[in-house]
Amino acid sequence: MRNQYRHSRVTPARWPLVWSFLVPFLFILGYFAILKAWPLGNQSVMTVDLGQQYIDFFAYFKKTLASHPETFFYSFSKGLGGEMVGTFAYYLMSPLNFLLFLFPGTSLSVGVWLLMAVKLGLAGLFACLYLRVPKRRLAPVAQAAFATAYGLCAYLIVNHYNVMWLDGVYLLPLVLLSLDWQRENRYLWAYPLLLAITFITNYYIGYMVALFLVLYWFWYQSQFAQTWAQWWRGAGRFAWTSLLGAGLSLFMLLPTFFALTDSKGTYTVRAIHWQFEYNPLKLLPKMVSGAYSFDQMSSGQANIYTTMIIGLGVILYFCNRWLPWREKIVAGLVSLFLVASLFVEPLDLLWHGFQFPVWYPYRFSFVVSLWAILLTARVWPLLPHFSWRQGLLMAIPGVIVIGYSTVQLANLEFIHPFALIVTAMFAVASIALVVAHDRQWRWWPAALLILVSVDIITNGVLSLNQLSYISQSDYANYTNNLQAAVDAVKQENHSPFYRIGKTFERTKDDAMQTDFFGGSHFNSMMEPRQPKLYDELGLPAGDGQISYTNGTMITDALLDMQYYLQDTKSYSVLQDHNLAANPIMFPNAYRPDLAFYPTQKKLTLTTIHKNPYALPLVFSGSSRALHHTQLPNYPLSEQEALWNELTGNKNWQNLFIPLLHPTITTTNTRQDGENNVSGTYYRRNKEKEATVTYSFIATTNDPFYVTFGANLPVKDLTIRVNNREVKQYDTFRSPVAFNLAARQAGRRVTLSFTFNSDSVTFDGLAFYRLDMAQFVKMDRQLQQQGGTVTGFKQNQIQATVNTTKKAPTIYTTIPASPGWQLLLDGQPVKTKEFLKSFLAVTPKKAGRHTLSFRYVAPGWRVGVTGSLLSLILWLLVIVLSRRRHSPIVSSPFESSLTRW
Repeated sequence: MRNQYRHSRVTPARWPLVWSFLVPFLFILGYFAILKAWPLGNQSVMTVDLGQQYIDFFAYFKKTLASHPETFFYSFSKGLGGEMVGTFAYYLMSPLNFLLFLFPGTSLSVGVWLLMAVKLGLAGLFACLYLRVPKRRLAPVAQAAFATAYGLCAYLIVNHYNVMWLDGVYLLPLVLLSLDWQRENRYLWAYPLLLAITFITNYYIGYMVALFLVLYWFWYQSQFAQTWAQWWRGAGRFAWTSLLGAGLSLFMLLPTFFALTDSKGTYTVRAIHWQFEYNPLKLLPKMVSGAYSFDQMSSGQANIYTTMIIGLGVILYFCNRWLPWREKIVAGLVSLFLVASLFVEPLDLLWHGFQFPVWYPYRFSFVVSLWAILLTARVWPLLPHFSWRQGLLMAIPGVIVIGYSTVQLANLEFIHPFALIVTAMFAVASIALVVAHDRQWRWWPAALLILVSVDIITNGVLSLNQLSYISQSDYANYTNNLQAAVDAVKQENHSPFYRIGKTFERTKDDAMQTDFFGGSHFNSMMEPRQPKLYDELGLPAGDGQISYTNGTMITDALLDMQYYLQDTKSYSVLQDHNLAANPIMFPNAYRPDLAFYPTQKKLTLTTIHKNPYALPLVFSGSSRALHHTQLPNYPLSEQEALWNELTGNKNWQNLFIPLLHPTITTTNTRQDGENNVSGTYYRRNKEKEATVTYSFIATTNDPFYVTFGANLPVKDLTIRVNNREVKQYDTFRSPVAFNLAARQAGRRVTLSFTFNSDSVTFDGLAFYRLDMAQFVKMDRQLQQQGGTVTGFKQNQIQATVNTTKKAPTIYTTIPASPGWQLLLDGQPVKTKEFLKSFLAVTPKKAGRHTLSFRYVAPGWRVGVTGSLLSLILWLLVIVLSRRRHSPIVSSPFESSLTRW
């Protein structure tokens, strides 16, 4: 171990901290600056869910803290309404989010850019703080190199847009450092506090951190514990301080647990299958620099690249004879568990809380990268003298990785030949540096730092080059125009509650971005009751998402859609989609029945309609609707039944009249059997597009609707109504209702589908006319039974309503989230469920009633109490620590730095 002191000497230099922060920080700033992110150009940092979801949540975060503090608990901007503690716990609890207040309006995208850079910088900085501890005997160059490898590891690069996950990643090295202090009886308060902060910032990543802490503790103990007594004593301390950390965060964890049981937790896998998710050899290409692509987001292997020298360090750890076998056995078991978790289904499920991830697989893989760095840092001061022959043996793993990837290159869309060449170059350079580590060459430390930094930066560039980002003008123009329309509605109507529908959509969370009550939402913490209701009513829905694009006049009325915003431009009128020059509002729905809603105001890109048929948030009706029976796959029949049950008429009123025989004409198609409305059509000439057209003469001005079956391949079809291309939201799992025509009496209405696939099956296709006169008559009856909202906050609602013998039940469209409490005429009562989705109650007597709804997040009060008790215990730990170790420095970081 020649010249070992040169590599293990600890100096007081602080430059590794600066380097470890600045390299990841400046990389993110520089990469997007070169891409000309706004304000340097028209690009943005938003891609995938960041542009479709998180940016809206960040706007909501700012509005909550600035204007609506009660929406921390509940919000009617979450679809039709839903709890928000779970959403905050998953998306919005990072303390760094306060930086976003520096960026008003649509400059929020720049704030997110800064947020990414700071979080990656902190990952490098905190990793360096962990590696700087003197007992690790790492030279400053090694500290900076390994910490930079963590700050820009593949996981952080490919998940830079999943901003809410990054806090747990940068906090993990600090949590590990606090465990070091705990073993040394120093700063016992630090570990529970840092663990609590990790849980609070994101419970999901915090859960993964907690699992890794158990593995890390066993490895760390194997280095120091010599007797069983020491093992048990250390285990006891680790257990109670971990529980204390969980207790400090209980005010968030407990209500989040209840929120999960009502949302994401309902998808928990209950059947475990011991099987491989893929051939483990497929992991080898993920050790190539830049092994990433868009398709890897939805289904791919774990992102574990952390530089070639870190991979080499892992191998050298297990080959090093100076490390005790006991430690290496424990490390081997931990390594085996982590690697197996990357392809063994039950272990993968364990890390993800027993739920298969929807996109972004192997979300825990950051612990694999950190584990590799820990092993490399452990063995680095103990590297022996290597001969060049031994260096050739070190090349074998690299040859296997590059050789296998080269052979499989045709099947690996996420790897390019250039990446293989670059990886080979870094592998050779890494081996050369390791072999020369004790040669006393002056350039060696700088070469190590530069090699690791360039290696990890190259991986970052190659990976990010695979992604595309939305333009700033797409986001800003749309958001500003939508905000103008929403503000115009609010100036028109000062009522405390109403919902707004739209025929356009940038994201399903537009309501959170621009602060209104809508009917669309996309959220991992979405309660399943709303998607199920949308399935029933003929509206697009999926797990965690709903989209109010296919409303009818009945659903508009029922859900209190008092206003509707209609786009005045569409894609079809633009020769070239250049939003900066031709701003449009991303149309995604076709609603000719808005002709029945008077126009309130016309803006540049939107027309505001007011719905005269909307029911209030609270109304009375017949009790028959409480016993409503679902009619699967028949959404318009469902709506008709619901309207009849609410009005309680003795004679059933037919609202949707079937059109049995529309005319069918085809071009370049054939159909097995007779020309039926539903059925499979085949394209005759493969070189030409095929078209199926349905047409009929509208006999009245009533609205006409058609139902689309759940399997209609909308993505493969061009839909036209009267030869005009129209938009239909293309993600739904149950039949949906499509508005076809209104106020077209005496005219021919055509609906055509054009396709280039070999065949298309039109299942569930059926045409209907809404009897407008009968609908209005029944609607007027329900409106006369409407209540009045006298006080409104999003977690507290007061209203008055009259009930009669014919309408004895009070209905609301307040989602039946656990946590709502109701005082009826000043007395607490138990609520019922309407459509298995909304709150309802039947007073004992008819007459005028006052209602007071209040939402208290389940588990919130108990969680706050638990956290307060834990805080008292934590403060006691501080007091006892001060008495035992007096004097004590105010900050462990300050203590370390001043000693060095």
